[in-house]
Amino acid sequence: MKRLPRMTNATALIDDPILVEDDLPSLGQTLPFFQLVNQALEDVSLEAFRGQRKILHFFPAIDTPASANSLRTLETLGKQLPNTVILHISADLPFTMSRFCSAENLSGCIHLSTMRGRDMLKNYGVLMMTSKLAGLPARVLMVADENDQVLHVELVKELSNEPDYAAALAVLQK
Repeated sequence: MKRLPRMTNATALIDDPILVEDDLPSLGQTLPFFQLVNQALEDVSLEAFRGQRKILHFFPAIDTPASANSLRTLETLGKQLPNTVILHISADLPFTMSRFCSAENLSGCIHLSTMRGRDMLKNYGVLMMTSKLAGLPARVLMVADENDQVLHVELVKELSNEPDYAAALAVLQK
């Protein structure tokens, strides 16, 4: 097994290290502004979710088992969380995500595409910088409160793994 180099932010794909853009938001920090594209090809900013708690689920693409399972799991968990919106953020085109959510019967699926607004990946510190996946978001689960204050951040260390849902939900149940 290859060891990850000593980097602040790194992930791996089957033990092949991947450098991730530095500066994930810190606990207590305010989420940076973003503007991405929704399933209707409309520009949507962070402002659209003002007053709601947020789970930001970054992932490289929907056609991986870990990404698909994460969407299903978060859909189920999200139904138990009052005043909480789950934002699935990837480089997938909105049409791709619409088909997936429809086929999986995921009615609470809010997908935001980085097809416009790719700077968000760098601003949030989730942009994979090395490997064949460079340019895509790493697998990251982030939680923020109604005021956009960061409560939880997890950069998943192996892309084929899912995030620690229990740790993310724990900060919302306090």
